[in-house]
Amino acid sequence: MQRRQQLGMSYMGVLLFVTIFGGIIKVAAVVGGPYYDNYSINKIIDSLFRDGRADSIEDFKRGLSDRFTINNIRDKTPEDFKYTFADKKLTVEVDYEVRKPFIGNLDVVMHFKQIHGSELKNDY
Repeated sequence: MQRRQQLGMSYMGVLLFVTIFGGIIKVAAVVGGPYYDNYSINKIIDSLFRDGRADSIEDFKRGLSDRFTINNIRDKTPEDFKYTFADKKLTVEVDYEVRKPFIGNLDVVMHFKQIHGSELKNDY
């Protein structure tokens, strides 16, 4: 008579798998939102440059505010960025941090920095 070995995962194996999978979901939930907002902000700024809204800082800020409203970006405003206008060329410096609570008293801090300009090439 042959003895059969147990096939499948043990209780501890299932518990370990659920814990790891839950941790990955928690990280994605905390970090995903700010990274998506930053991606959207960079795409909005690039599209305003392509649309020719870089003639003045005030016009650019107005367009940025309108598109932030359309894309539901509420954590940042056009006033949070630094603008320089020299030689009829606008440069926008996006430099900010986002702090999100993670577990207990641990926070996740994400720093985003990008420089956009009418003659600059952006690599993401």
